[in-house]
Amino acid sequence: MNDPMNRLDILIAEKKKLRANKIKLSEIHLHSVENLRAILGVSKIRAMELKAISEFQTIPSIGIRFAMDLISLGFYSIQELKGKDPAKIVNRLERQLGAWIDPCVEDQVRLCIHYAQHFDSRVNWWDFTKERKAFRLQYGYPASRPKTPWYQLEKYKPTNRIKAQNEITKKDLNNKLQLALKFMRANLKSGVTLAQLADAANLSPFHFHRLFKSVYERTPLQYFTRLRMKEVCKLLTKTKRPIALVATDCGFEDQSSFIRLFKKEFKLTPLAYRRIKSGMV
Repeated sequence: MNDPMNRLDILIAEKKKLRANKIKLSEIHLHSVENLRAILGVSKIRAMELKAISEFQTIPSIGIRFAMDLISLGFYSIQELKGKDPAKIVNRLERQLGAWIDPCVEDQVRLCIHYAQHFDSRVNWWDFTKERKAFRLQYGYPASRPKTPWYQLEKYKPTNRIKAQNEITKKDLNNKLQLALKFMRANLKSGVTLAQLADAANLSPFHFHRLFKSVYERTPLQYFTRLRMKEVCKLLTKTKRPIALVATDCGFEDQSSFIRLFKKEFKLTPLAYRRIKSGMV
């Protein structure tokens, strides 16, 4: 399934009721809180949470983890973010977490606030990196900012997202996933198969696929495509290479399939994306 919502956050009983009412996980936000309560037989807070998880993920490049971060701060809709100060939201999130967050999370905050005012926008979180860097260069961070980096917190360590009782086993499986990621990055142009990735990780394809998705919340090939698309965006923005060559450089041999995939991901053609990023429109 290409459903953007992590099904692990939906109870089996809730999924059955949604299916019975022909409601897709990605379309939960289209229903009112009252309707969801009636269909699912859940509390108002749970219905609000499910609706918010679905709605936040309609924003390009926003995933469930950040959606849950917003909910933890008391935001349950995109409109509630309209006009908010991104720096203040980041400060709140870091205080709550007790650690400084990955800078890309601040980029996501800026994207969501932008999106609340520009619903037809098709920019992504990495399009706000320059803005965030400029802001922090000028204003820095508050003196009260936590000193611990987010990745040192136990819950964010990849090994702790691996379901295994033995710590040695967790670390071993994480090392194997890192080998697969390294193989992906080394083969962006030539492409990879699930079998090749599983072989690089020294795991069976079935075990590798299940493990990878549980940790990274995407299938291995979905993750690989995302890596390719990030490289495409970088080349479209920073070079003047013809789009056909950019696609080929990133492993997309079929031009029509590449354009179709790019439009599905960014809601823009590669040419329109380049023009917007270069300030031509």
